Amino acid sequence: MSVLGQRQPGWKPSYALIWTNAAAARLIRMMEPFLIVKARQGSTLLSFDQRIRAGRRSRDRNGRLLPLTGWEVRIRDGFYRTLKRLNRRGPLGQSRRPAQNPSKKQSRISAEYVAGFIDGEGSLMITKAKPADCRTPQYHPRISVANTERGVLEAIQHTYGGIITDQPARKPAWKDAYHLVWTDGMIEPLLSSVAAHLRVKSKQAHILDDFICHRKATKQGRRGPAFLPLPPKVVAFRESLRKEIKELNRRGSPRLAPQ
Repeated sequence: MSVLGQRQPGWKPSYALIWTNAAAARLIRMMEPFLIVKARQGSTLLSFDQRIRAGRRSRDRNGRLLPLTGWEVRIRDGFYRTLKRLNRRGPLGQSRRPAQNPSKKQSRISAEYVAGFIDGEGSLMITKAKPADCRTPQYHPRISVANTERGVLEAIQHTYGGIITDQPARKPAWKDAYHLVWTDGMIEPLLSSVAAHLRVKSKQAHILDDFICHRKATKQGRRGPAFLPLPPKVVAFRESLRKEIKELNRRGSPRLAPQ
């Protein structure tokens, strides 16, 4: 475990959990059957580890390791370059292979996998809007996950629903990104499957669940085509939930409560 510090003065500190050498290989062997986005990196690293374990380094008469042969150095450099290319942020790092058919991956998309994906790449929020046909704000639950590999989002969508949207790269050197979004009635089935497995965003999930239960208990009526205004207490409660989840999602350090 290492501390990466704060990339921006107002951001939360970051941490890195690192595995190297034999420990890294053991971890990859455990995860490899479940990897999707990083599947090619995982198989490449396992091939590299197998190459190292199969080869025996020669030693001199004093027991010191002799240099690798030029051939072996080139092979290992090939592994290094392959992984570096796969890990590139820009479009050259994107796989040119067509996305896998989600039906071939659906058996691997468990609730635990989706929860981990949401913890690492997702966002849970309550949105606020002021429609023209209503005098009070309207609040809606929203969950989204983003990734540059559309195939993994399609595989998740195949089992858990949602809508995929495109987000073109903001800079020429970046990859195009994709968002898988759940809103309103799509969220409750998703939360019922993954909420128990969330770790980083478990508090946000509890707030969304409270919000959904509150909406069920306080349905908004209509007068003709227009919505009736929500009672002030309802608006205040939903606004408090929105602010609470927004505070949890802040990049920066939590604000100190006034004394």
